[in-house]
Amino acid sequence: MPQNTQNQGNQPGQVEIQQCIRDCMNCYHVCLQTAKACQQAGGEHARQEHVWMLHDCADICQAVAHFMEHNNPLYGYVTSAAAQVTNHCSEECAQMGDDDCANACKNASWSLQQISKMVAF
Repeated sequence: MPQNTQNQGNQPGQVEIQQCIRDCMNCYHVCLQTAKACQQAGGEHARQEHVWMLHDCADICQAVAHFMEHNNPLYGYVTSAAAQVTNHCSEECAQMGDDDCANACKNASWSLQQISKMVAF
């Protein structure tokens, strides 16, 4: 298994990591609230695939935050995947007209992308 070694010249600092954790946990909470609201609203918003996507986005955000909090040496892999998931969720929420969820996911995606760029794996 390849080692996740951090790029020493561009290693993310605690400020960047803490901001990313905050953005991920905000996305986690917003996605869960949105999923609950979608189920209550019914219609297009309550499609099972959409609700599952919101839950999955919340789950990966919580997981990546834990990886970073624990300074797990594999967090580079998880940040990269989470950046893609949160970006997709942001786009889908924007199409559904849910700006709060779209913005929370977009912010998390941006933070995750920045961390991913700083970590060689």
